[in-house]
Amino acid sequence: MTTFHIVDASGDSSKKEVFEDGALKISFNSNGWPQEYQASAHVSAKDLETGDIVDLGTQIVQHNQGSFLVNLKDKLQVAALGDQRDRYDIQVSLTGGSQDNLIELESFSEQITLIKPKALGLNHLGNETANDFMYSGAGSALGSAYVYKGRGGTDSLHLEGIRSDEVSFFNGRNGIDAGSASEIGQQSFYGGTVFDSLGLANGDELYLQGVEKLRFEDVTIDLSPNLDASSHGQWNTQVMDVNGAWRFNTGSDDVVLVSLDTGFTGDANGNPTIHSDLKRAVNRTGVSTDDHGHRAMSVMAAAHDGSEVVGVAPNAKLWAYNVYAGGDNLYKAIEDAITNRQDGQKLVFQGGIQGESWWSSGATRNEMNELLGTTGDFGFFAVAAGNGGPAGNLGDPNYLNSVSGVAKASSDFDHIASVGALNATGSWDEVDGLVNASATTLASYSNRGSNLTLVAPTDSRSINGNGTINTFGGTSCANPNMAGVAALLWSENAAIDGGEVSEILIGSAMDLGTGGFDNTFGNGLVNAEGAVRRAHALDQNAELASFWTNQDFMA
Repeated sequence: MTTFHIVDASGDSSKKEVFEDGALKISFNSNGWPQEYQASAHVSAKDLETGDIVDLGTQIVQHNQGSFLVNLKDKLQVAALGDQRDRYDIQVSLTGGSQDNLIELESFSEQITLIKPKALGLNHLGNETANDFMYSGAGSALGSAYVYKGRGGTDSLHLEGIRSDEVSFFNGRNGIDAGSASEIGQQSFYGGTVFDSLGLANGDELYLQGVEKLRFEDVTIDLSPNLDASSHGQWNTQVMDVNGAWRFNTGSDDVVLVSLDTGFTGDANGNPTIHSDLKRAVNRTGVSTDDHGHRAMSVMAAAHDGSEVVGVAPNAKLWAYNVYAGGDNLYKAIEDAITNRQDGQKLVFQGGIQGESWWSSGATRNEMNELLGTTGDFGFFAVAAGNGGPAGNLGDPNYLNSVSGVAKASSDFDHIASVGALNATGSWDEVDGLVNASATTLASYSNRGSNLTLVAPTDSRSINGNGTINTFGGTSCANPNMAGVAALLWSENAAIDGGEVSEILIGSAMDLGTGGFDNTFGNGLVNAEGAVRRAHALDQNAELASFWTNQDFMA
């Protein structure tokens, strides 16, 4: 087997082919170096078509390091207009010793092929609805690169004229097997995140995110994990692309969903009534007479057991606090959650609260702000933006210009997010039995403004303690949907803090309305798969993933 010093850092199966804006992994042999040596590695690239030489930089490498990464972002490009491929000779020189006596420790060069991926957009970038992408390769032996980002909805890639036995590799394995295709396998790094990588016998290579169905000429392969049948009818999990995130995890013991809502109702003896779907729930407060909190918790964390309701993060822990009548004040509930937190645990607070009065629930506003500020390292808050508009229950005359109550803290703390409510409009679009929205809009009652962080779906399937299933609405439903996604993100990578959770959710969000941030949708719709993929990339190789920031990774 040929041993290469210089390979594509993505980890896909085409070691000598690198996408534009990708990265190189360069290995070196330090045997024979003096132990005290710290080497300087200089890398350059010569375009074999034009003869131009590009300086790729110099970095210090340690004796026992073995390899280092070179970021190609904004440095190398396919030279000829209209071409998709270019050949470069990568030249490496490692020197060491004292400043007055530098010696060459090792030098070598190898060729790589730089490939320009087919541009995102048009038939390559999806939205929150179900999208159909079409691949029709030219069949060139040279091969081309394609990047598909389905994002929300149940998305399909139609591979015209391609049979499944023409797949050369998928996620690090030879060929593709329908039975194991949903396993994440060896993901490929690109653009600060990770992709499914699909290689074809004609030489083409496809990078995929948010694509649930691969439709070959002979068979359709489902990339979603074995889904609980109840999720098929839940538009909320489809629109946020939660199905794709579940390929990575469904929550963990290291993440606790903390419900700041009405908690649980009580039975005749005053004991909390908890439906069996909430298998990981712990009640930490007095009971209430309102099932609002139970329904919110079912949206976040109902078990995947083939019945009733499917929660976003069923394997996260779940703590219930009643911050309404019969329970604790808001300040005490947050303080108690912090006290009960174990070392290393992350807390995702679901804020089913709206209105200004919550600022003084058990404390002054300054004290509440101080408490919120202490939680950034281990906490993230998804707080309802408020139902202040028409048909809402808040009656906020300022609902067009600002979110309400504690959600306003999103302006002061980067680990607090205000969450608006997204409605499905028009007819339902069913794809292989999964219900998708054909269009969306912000709920008329939902508060908005310059301090709105993100939106998430409302009107989601929910269950109360007695097993009654109905649709749960308002921004009260949007915030547990987003909290569940945050729990998945943190379950994938516990090394990040609450502010980074928020950054990733914002950076991966699906833009709605006018381009970029707007006062109606904030930074856009939560994208669970996109967020979890970024978290996975940072967990697996933080240096490589961090060539792109949380704000500019490929989302």
